[in-house]
Parts: sequence; C-alpha cells; structure tokens
Amino acid sequence: MTAYRFCRSDDVPLIVDAYERCNVGSGARPWSLTVDHMKRLGREMNLWTSSCMVAFEGSDPIGVLIAAKREPIASLVLHVAVHPDHRRRGHGRHMMTSLGQKMAILEPTLMLVELPDDDALGRRFFEACGFTERDVLTDYAYAGEAPAVVPGVDLVAGVAAAELASQEDFEVVPELDRCWQRSPLSIRNLRDRPRGLAIATDRGFEAWLLHRGDGDAEKPLPFLAAPPAGTPLEILALGGKMPVPALLRSLLAIAANRAGRSLHLPRVHPSEAPAGRLEEVGFRPGARTIRYESDAAPA
Repeated sequence: MTAYRFCRSDDVPLIVDAYERCNVGSGARPWSLTVDHMKRLGREMNLWTSSCMVAFEGSDPIGVLIAAKREPIASLVLHVAVHPDHRRRGHGRHMMTSLGQKMAILEPTLMLVELPDDDALGRRFFEACGFTERDVLTDYAYAGEAPAVVPGVDLVAGVAAAELASQEDFEVVPELDRCWQRSPLSIRNLRDRPRGLAIATDRGFEAWLLHRGDGDAEKPLPFLAAPPAGTPLEILALGGKMPVPALLRSLLAIAANRAGRSLHLPRVHPSEAPAGRLEEVGFRPGARTIRYESDAAPA
C-alpha cells in the first residue's frame, strides 16, 4: 500500500535517499544529490523540507517531490520523480496535488516550475497537473575578449557585493522578473560570496555586474540551470545608470580575464534591462527554459 508524507527538518537524509532511488531510468537527471547540497539549497534557494514529500511502498521510498518556498511570493518545484517500477500510477500527480492543497491553505498560492525547453516529458507532466506557460528564459554564454583591446578597462574596479545589492536598480527588480537562482533574494542569500565589478563616476555606478565567487563556480548546485562545459563563471546580475554595450564590454572582459574562464548568464528573463542587447556585447544565446505557473487549489 502506498503512503505519502511531507517531510520534517530531520528528513534531509530521507529525501536524498528517495532522490537517488528514483533518479534512474528515463528522465533521470545528471546530478547526484547530497545532504550538503540540500543544506545549501535551503540557505541559497529557500528549499523547505516541509514543502518536500516522499511516497512509500511499505518502508521503501518510491517517489519524491522537492520544492522551495519564498513567502509571500511563490513556491518553486525543483524536482519530482517516481521510481520506474511505480510510474504511471498517479504517484507524481498525487504529490503535486498534495503540495497544491497545502499551499492553498498556508500560502503562497503561486506555484512555479522551470523546465528545459527540450524536457518534453516534464512539460507534459506539469501541463497535466494544470500548469500553464508563464514565460521563456534564455541562457547566454560569453567567450570573453582580451582586456587589452577593450576600451575603458582602466575604469573598472572591484566593488563589494553588498554595495551593489543596495543600488536602486537592484532593489526595484521584482522577484518574479528573474529566474529563481538569480533573483534578488537568491543573490542576497549568498551574502558576501559574490564578487562585484563596476565603473563609477561622480554620478554613481554607471555600469556594474555581480558574479559568483570561484568556489561556488566549482560546486554548482543540482536542479539549477546546467552550465555549459568548462565550469564557466555565472553572472548573477548586470545593472547601472547606463549599462550600455560600451561599458558592459569592459566589465565582462575583466571578469572573464580574472576568472580565466568563460561566463554564463543563465535563464535571462525578457524584462531584464540588458536582455535585448546581450549579443552586442559578445553573449550568444543558448538553451531555453520554460517557466510554468499554477495557482494552488484547495481540496
């Protein structure tokens, strides 16, 4: 007989075990999941164990749902999986329905999921659960340009992440106008680990960027945008009073040169300020992510 239950804070090893048991066969994800990953997802992405669920057949985990939650904004379903021997019996849908019923009471009622464009199986599953397409997010990659040939590199200086996160153009960005992993709250959750570069004048920061520190780049988290080959450096945010191509080129060139690696700007929302001009500064579009939404419904 199948039983389902939401998890407690001490159930992290159980969630990891359920993930590893279920992440096999068709639809398996290319990541391992560890207890340390779960702790980091909690700190950085607001994963809540109380929003995670495990399905059991007897004492054996046969299904798992992993989700994050940001009050009062939204929940993000990070992963749903059922062991191949128990698929097509409604377990995945039952877990999603249970989460929706819980969020309808406890809130937030908005539920999101970010799926690779080519994940046809995942998209069909969530559409069958009542999710509809909200928007399309695009990955961008930057190969880098030698700083010596980019004008203005002598104007670029390092800036503390906290100082950039206090800028008005960072503060006013709505959480839902960014993908989950690069939203303002996700960046603040990283505290002092991001690195900042900026071009400053007496008016303030004309252009700036934030990127992950090298340690985070070497240890990407499961469930987030898959970086291109070669452990590129993830750009978290771009902004400024005048984030025009001429200034952004200098920032990007310095960031790539100092890191000694290419740059990755994942899941760019269409409303992001430089979104329409990224190719002008050397970015190339890549993978697309479809963001789906659903309003949690009571039982």
